[in-house]
Amino acid sequence: MMGISIDSRFIVVLSLVWVTVVNSLIVLPDGRRVHIIKNNPLLDNVGDFIISRVEELANAAIEEKGAFSMTIGSGTTVKPLAALAGRVDFTKVHIFFGNERTEGDAAGKCYRSGSEVFESLCIPEGNLHRVPERTAEDAAEAYEAEIRNMPSEVVGVKAGLPSFDLCLLGSGVDGHCASLYPKSSQVVVSPGNTHAYLAAEGKGGITISIDALNAARNVLLSAGKVSQSDMARKCLAWSNAATNHNLPAGMISTSLGAVVEWILTEESAADLPAM
Repeated sequence: MMGISIDSRFIVVLSLVWVTVVNSLIVLPDGRRVHIIKNNPLLDNVGDFIISRVEELANAAIEEKGAFSMTIGSGTTVKPLAALAGRVDFTKVHIFFGNERTEGDAAGKCYRSGSEVFESLCIPEGNLHRVPERTAEDAAEAYEAEIRNMPSEVVGVKAGLPSFDLCLLGSGVDGHCASLYPKSSQVVVSPGNTHAYLAAEGKGGITISIDALNAARNVLLSAGKVSQSDMARKCLAWSNAATNHNLPAGMISTSLGAVVEWILTEESAADLPAM
């Protein structure tokens, strides 16, 4: 039987074609940007997209003003950041927390969940801005005071509020992000609240406010699960989204100049109307 010879170069090419990712971008009339990521079961396309955007924004800010500030939470939005090792100068990156537990055994939960990532990125201890372990009200006041005292090249000011270079957020099927839960006391004060951080009702911790998110330079919000499709539709398509306390994620807007980017998958974008 005649042998069949296969050039390995063609195997590589075919493999690359098979996993090609084609993403789409929708810009809403209110200025929010919606990225729809084509998922591949073998790849973390959403995570890769987040990493690419964080790298781009961080390096641009460092080149522009010598520093980059970012708020994070915990879980799936933080773990991919480990891939940025060697791609961003983390001696010039300042990490803040968009939400954190400050009371009881859970105090410092978000910091602890990200500790391995922080270590892998060699972030200087002075650039990791931990939330103090106090009562939620006292912690929110102290943390905001620390942030407002940061050099302007690290944290700017916009509309009387601290302005981070990037706020990185996940979201839940109920439309919460950070510790901004539907109809909670920390949500119903917005828009128009003047505090960057607030006590998170019933959570024993603090959260960044919706108004502070709107004052950021950039916001990346991921909602990639199929179970989030109805939430995404309401947040992105309802005309009252910016004032709808039932859906905090939808209240994050461009009203104070933030570039707001939603990161969806084809599955979570399935219920969006034609735009």
